[in-house]
Amino acid sequence: MNDEKDKIEKRMQNMKKFYIKAGELIDNLPDAVPKKTREMLKDTILGDKELKQLMDGIDTHRPPRIFLIGRTGVGKSSLINALCGAYVAGVSDTKSCTENAQVYQCKDGDRVLMEILDTRGIAESESLNTNISAEDMLIEEVNHFSPDVAILMLNCTHRDDVNTDVEFLKKVAKNYADTNNLRLPIVVVVNKCDEMAPSRFKTPNEYPANKVTKINEVVQYYKGIIIKNGLKIDDIVAVSSLIDWQTPDGIEVSVEDIDNLPVHDIENLEIAFDGRYKIEELLDILEEAIQDFEAQMGLRMAARLTEVVHRFARHLNKIFSGLAGTVALTPIPVSDIYVLLIIQALLVSLIASLSGRDISLDTAKEFIFSMGGLAGVGYTLRLVAQQGAKFLNAIWPGSGSAVSATVAALGTSAIGKAAISYYIDGKTIEEAKKKFEESKNEK
Repeated sequence: MNDEKDKIEKRMQNMKKFYIKAGELIDNLPDAVPKKTREMLKDTILGDKELKQLMDGIDTHRPPRIFLIGRTGVGKSSLINALCGAYVAGVSDTKSCTENAQVYQCKDGDRVLMEILDTRGIAESESLNTNISAEDMLIEEVNHFSPDVAILMLNCTHRDDVNTDVEFLKKVAKNYADTNNLRLPIVVVVNKCDEMAPSRFKTPNEYPANKVTKINEVVQYYKGIIIKNGLKIDDIVAVSSLIDWQTPDGIEVSVEDIDNLPVHDIENLEIAFDGRYKIEELLDILEEAIQDFEAQMGLRMAARLTEVVHRFARHLNKIFSGLAGTVALTPIPVSDIYVLLIIQALLVSLIASLSGRDISLDTAKEFIFSMGGLAGVGYTLRLVAQQGAKFLNAIWPGSGSAVSATVAALGTSAIGKAAISYYIDGKTIEEAKKKFEESKNEK
């Protein structure tokens, strides 16, 4: 498990290096590529705001700070594990604040994934000092911790009286805003959906309609209380954090017995059963709620490393498809075939770098030709057809170039998707070809 995460992080670093070298590669393109086209390539790729931001985030991300409030047994540790997709919330206790609040670092080896201020519900908290209330102590701890987002955790199967916790969060949010001149995002998580009757259904895609209906009713119940009490939240979502674990050699182990395992087994626990429900939706909500970009990237690096890699690849594909369409608008037939091939080769090379492979433009071209059939005959014929569309300009000015641009953009997009399938998803060349054909048919 740890090895896989290390591989993905190395991919990200390799991608950053390739991105830095992209300008140099463009400068060294053959003279057949016009100077104006090179400048457009460089400006579009290196000047893309989102891509640059994602690149910067590789180096500048930090662990997100999450303030968790929920009563005993609501499943805070299981939620942390569910978010990370790994057993990390046998978390390390880095600071004991009071009996009511503790700061944890969730780690994967030496890597800090996120920092958690874990508190019991205010109704369960007690003051340790007669001069200050439990509520005031917790507010002080929250401000000192400076969270990026607060999560109020509730139980799907026990409709607790949450009025006290809601009122407390209102005070926390107001105090936080006054102190930091910044709004505290609040997300409500209704956990343990798997325990809702009929509880024998634990696999999310097998939840019967009556179970889903009951889950939604609980969400509406809590939402009504929150609205009535005037607590402003970013969103509310019902989830299940259910994961059964097994050792690397396949022995299933209960959560209660995990601490008795050898350290090596604990660090390399694998998922034996995945009963997570709407965790991806929760991650989307948290990403949207967190305002600090470095913390946002930290959440992605902690819980969505694979998604980050795919996000890079999809965005690159979007950029290069647009570039291909722009180049294809050139009204001179045949002259842009070579330029389009270079653009697609650059795209394939960048996508390949995400998988940790450093391939040449020639190797990338071979991949492109392989998508069109033996010796690239099919691909070549498509290019000829694309160029033929430009002759329509002689009859209807502009129409042929528009057809050509569309063909070039969609063809480049299909090549990019095939490269993602082959280099990032680890599919065979035949499966990548199938993806290429499917992508064309989608359009």
